[in-house]
Amino acid sequence: MDNFNRNALLMACFLWMSLSSATVQGDFIVAPGIEQVVNRAELSDTAQKALEAAQKSIRDRDLKGARENLKPLENDPNVAHPEILLAELLTDAGFAADGTAVLEEFSGKEPQRVDLYLVFAERAVKQQRWFDGWNLTSVGLRATMPEAWSPAFKKHVQDRLQLLKATCLEGRKDWNGAKQVYASMEQNTKNSIDVLAGLGRCSFHLGDTEGALRYFSNIKSLKPKSEPPYLLLAQLNELVGKVEEAEAAYKKAFESAEGSEKVAVRLAFARWLIVNNRPQSTTNLLKEPVSDSPENETERQFLKALVSRMEGRLSEAQAVLSALHRQSPATFVIGNQLALVLAESDDESLRARALQIAEGNVRNQSQSSEAWGTLGWVQFQLGDRALAEKSLANAAQLGPFSRDTIYYVLQLKRAAGDTNAATILEKALAQAKGPNYFANRP
Repeated sequence: MDNFNRNALLMACFLWMSLSSATVQGDFIVAPGIEQVVNRAELSDTAQKALEAAQKSIRDRDLKGARENLKPLENDPNVAHPEILLAELLTDAGFAADGTAVLEEFSGKEPQRVDLYLVFAERAVKQQRWFDGWNLTSVGLRATMPEAWSPAFKKHVQDRLQLLKATCLEGRKDWNGAKQVYASMEQNTKNSIDVLAGLGRCSFHLGDTEGALRYFSNIKSLKPKSEPPYLLLAQLNELVGKVEEAEAAYKKAFESAEGSEKVAVRLAFARWLIVNNRPQSTTNLLKEPVSDSPENETERQFLKALVSRMEGRLSEAQAVLSALHRQSPATFVIGNQLALVLAESDDESLRARALQIAEGNVRNQSQSSEAWGTLGWVQFQLGDRALAEKSLANAAQLGPFSRDTIYYVLQLKRAAGDTNAATILEKALAQAKGPNYFANRP
């Protein structure tokens, strides 16, 4: 089997949905960055100016100057060690590899520092290295805080380590352990949403749906613009593959929502129905225009276009997508869908336009498997099988196939007379998740 066949068939086993719903992660941002290692609320003007001067030096690629700017902060009560600040400033400026190198070198000099464990834990969690993150946070929570630090900064670092540890426990599906960490945390204005969200998620995974709803309701009380509790519950059920429970929660969210919140719920419900191949059930959800939010109205129209495409009404899908593309020519998902619709037109000029859009998407999203998959399909529709195979090979190398892309490769293999590959891809297509835009085709 050649390299393309092997990649295509391997990737067909790892499917992803072209419309993905949100996962419930609260507002906790897991990422390295300077904000995690400074106490902004009590930061002195001197420290602020030192950070700004170091940022400028980093922009000028003057590492020595940045170090000199930060050196006076070594005993500042509201910031981490200067070398750690330097590493995070480098990361924030887009030089993550340089930042990590600074941390590694510093770890050889002062390996027991709690702020060092914190920043390495941040990186581990961002990369979903749950066991590493759990180890780093566990040791960090036992480490001695520098005497020079203020009580507020010590509390900030401790809270952050606990949140990271709980996140790692969730990543390892240790729901009891994660819940215990969240429950042990003293809630404050900075962390209450994160803690309640974690308690809600853990309660859900431990089978306590009512408890999860109570925690999510508390989030809503503290932050009125947050998502409705039943919508969060629907997303969690969706995440674990409980289709009936997810639908029931979406319906309750829709029934209980009011005002502008109802628009967000009905769009989320419609997305879920499309992903689960029930376009006919979206009629009432997508019928009413959104008058007070251009962004939501754009999404409503886009979802209607997807439904039209799924039901074979390509001229309707083309009309909507063409209008949206004129409004937002740089939006990948709109251009991608428009190219797919135009490629099936009998009008040669429209199919040429499909190729132009698909090629532009690949230039702008050169690492996107979906972009290369669409280009391959358009090329195949235009009769250029050799180029189509190259584009689909690129799609296979860049990431998991969507259901659409499996169909494209299947048609290519059928056209090439490769019955073995076609048989395997037919099975993969039948098992694939996500919207099926070719349900009525062989």
